Amino acid sequence: MNKANILVTGGLGYIGSHTSVELINNGYNVTIVDSLINSEKFILERIEKITGEKIPFYEFDITNYKKQVSVLQKIILIS
Repeated sequence: MNKANILVTGGLGYIGSHTSVELINNGYNVTIVDSLINSEKFILERIEKITGEKIPFYEFDITNYKKQVSVLQKIILIS
């Protein structure tokens, strides 16, 4: 069975990081997008340490449509 791919926006913030950990621990493939306006990149390392997984991360503002499309295409190709 293939794992579902989940895009977590704001994934390095408080709620997003905890959500990402729970998703990964429940068998989902998580990709994180965060602009780092209200978060720090070191949180990604903590999530990876907790879960034992390497997590794809993209730093950009989710309102950037072209970046959104690019990342979504990459996620689709993973599955």
